[in-house]
Amino acid sequence: MATTDDLPLEQTEEAAPEETSRSHRSRSRQRHGGWGGWRRRYGSRTWQPPARRARPTHFVAIQLKSREIQRCVEQLQQWFVAQNKLFERCLVPIKRIHTALLLTSFEDSRVNEARQAYAEAARSIREFLGGEAIRLKVEGVGCFGGRVVFARVRTEPPEVLEAMHQLLSRTFMRHGFPCLDDTGQAWLKPGEEPRQFRGHSSFLKVTKAMANSRTEEERNSYRALHVSDEDLAPFRSTCLGSQLCADFELLSMLGCAHDGYYPRIRVEQLPPGDAKPCTLHYQAMNEQQAWEAAWSSVPSADPEEKSSNAEAGDSRSDTSDGKALSQSTQDTVANVKHFSSRSNSVVAEVWQVVAQVQVLTLADALCLAAVAKDGLAVVQNVVCQVKVMLFSETTRSSLCFEGSCLDWDKVRNVPGGCPLQVRWIEEFLSQPAGEQLSAEIGFVENLQQLIFGKNLEGLQTALREALPAAFGKLEIHVEAVRNISIPIKPVLDTICAAQPGIVGIEGLAVGDLPTWVQCVQQLKRARVLVHAWTNRDVDNPAHFHQLLQSLPTQVRGLDFQNLACTFHEFPAAMLPSACIAFGTIVLQKDMKGLSARGSMDFADFVGLFPRFPSHVRIVRASLGTKGHWNFSAQAMADVFRAKFPGLQVLQLELSLRHSADTNDVPFIDLARALIEAGVRVEVTKIRCRAAQYEFLRAAMKYGGALVNEEEDEGDEIVYPFSHPRFDWTKVSVSGDEIGEGDM
Repeated sequence: MATTDDLPLEQTEEAAPEETSRSHRSRSRQRHGGWGGWRRRYGSRTWQPPARRARPTHFVAIQLKSREIQRCVEQLQQWFVAQNKLFERCLVPIKRIHTALLLTSFEDSRVNEARQAYAEAARSIREFLGGEAIRLKVEGVGCFGGRVVFARVRTEPPEVLEAMHQLLSRTFMRHGFPCLDDTGQAWLKPGEEPRQFRGHSSFLKVTKAMANSRTEEERNSYRALHVSDEDLAPFRSTCLGSQLCADFELLSMLGCAHDGYYPRIRVEQLPPGDAKPCTLHYQAMNEQQAWEAAWSSVPSADPEEKSSNAEAGDSRSDTSDGKALSQSTQDTVANVKHFSSRSNSVVAEVWQVVAQVQVLTLADALCLAAVAKDGLAVVQNVVCQVKVMLFSETTRSSLCFEGSCLDWDKVRNVPGGCPLQVRWIEEFLSQPAGEQLSAEIGFVENLQQLIFGKNLEGLQTALREALPAAFGKLEIHVEAVRNISIPIKPVLDTICAAQPGIVGIEGLAVGDLPTWVQCVQQLKRARVLVHAWTNRDVDNPAHFHQLLQSLPTQVRGLDFQNLACTFHEFPAAMLPSACIAFGTIVLQKDMKGLSARGSMDFADFVGLFPRFPSHVRIVRASLGTKGHWNFSAQAMADVFRAKFPGLQVLQLELSLRHSADTNDVPFIDLARALIEAGVRVEVTKIRCRAAQYEFLRAAMKYGGALVNEEEDEGDEIVYPFSHPRFDWTKVSVSGDEIGEGDM
């Protein structure tokens, strides 16, 4: 039987340390509570309540699968460990964090009955939700009695979790299963209504360490360990992320599943929500409405209806809804109407003629498709292919962006209920309409198995649904996939079938490496591999030996971001000769006063970092302000060139904590020393106060470095080498440039 410290519902876990302070009334309720000799009929079963000291054996919960939430919780855990090493044995495994909705107890002989009750409750919950998706938001940190630290979990609207809890409690009690009240102190009486429910998820339990102490002295040390309000003050309103919930589960408290979570008794699905924008009518449309309509559905095939709509579009002026169709769009509609009876090839020729006179954007093309059947024919015959770059979507204002390396490839806004969505809509629509388009598409991180777990055909179908419907059956080419965090076989099989040029994986554990290595061996078109946020058990770069041995010969770049270890023992000599780019080296970076993931002092970089082969010409580094930089800028430049004899491009990500001054860091002089030695310096990101940013940006540019200034129109955007838009032609290999065909 599970102990109180093992219970997943946080109030129950905290019941033990507060037991001595309970009122006599509270204790007597638990001891007697009207249970003695009580019986009640539920159908054909007589339900006898659990004994006074019985503990729950099963529970219903939503697992917090979001990579963002897990990463933020892990950072908070490490913050507590840094304050006191005793907290290390109090940590809840990241793979087990969840928010519990119900605690119950039953014998193994009643498992099938429990499944039926759970399925009935799940149907009620889905009816209550009415097709609306559930989004959990994890924000703020609290504590039970100084012993259990938890993150607050809520939904929008906040009543959803409470409604789920009440539906579950009532259904299970109706079927004769006891339910623990939300205070974790007593079982609900027959007919008693569930109390007010507040979702939360524990990630640190002093009570757990006390229960597992081996000696009385050790137990006493944990008994004296408390978390104070002062400790929690910086995190009271911290956003830890959010996730869309695809399912919830009936779980057993005893044992462990193969993935480290609780054993699953039954899984029920939650509504996915409406993933598609609503269809607009074609009558009385302004330009924005026109392309939205073409995006959401294919226009009617009735020529007369389309012709009348097109004529209405020709004569339409500004409407009360906004700007009417642009003049270029109206002119193109007028041209293509003359060729309504011609073949598709003629229509395509007309498009080319019109395009020579007026640059037509994708927005223009969608307007044509919306207002005229002939315009639809043009679009579907001209636009044939799309190159897709897939990136994970996550939320704003999250700790997960504050790692040792910037998560540049994430959007900080998850689309409501949509598993796939085009990023940067304005940029997408402003590209010239032609035979081949490019699209950056974000996918919701915790729906990866749904999106990638079927096959390549299923992925391409989902991608077409995310693109304008007016395009019809486009030919889809997956150019890049980043942030894959579920390295299971169905997902990896789809990646292998897609053969992207850039592949990024996150959260690799030692146990995942063999499967990942097999996948890498099949990636014949991969040019860049990115490994980010490895699990804590990957504590030595020697774990990557097998990966380096299996790298395809055409791989040109390896980027390791936010690792759980440093590069002290990295087997650099095993890099294939085609690999010319390497990163990310993290030097003297700190996070809230602690060393960032994979960070090393520059002195350790000098003494312990390996010397790389001369074919490595592009290097990415992240520099911070933890500790004093004891080396001169010239000495640092010499060390970089000694460690990388073939260095041609150094990409820098610079970070200054608020208390640091620009005079405390040698960044500017380092860039100048490298530029004088013939090394191209690119600053992909500067993170600091606004005044410091302006000074560093100007000084770096004045010294000859390229600085990423995507906010200013017309300035060059400097991409990391692991970005799909990185320009490889600026790096020479044996005197020859690397062209697009080589990549």
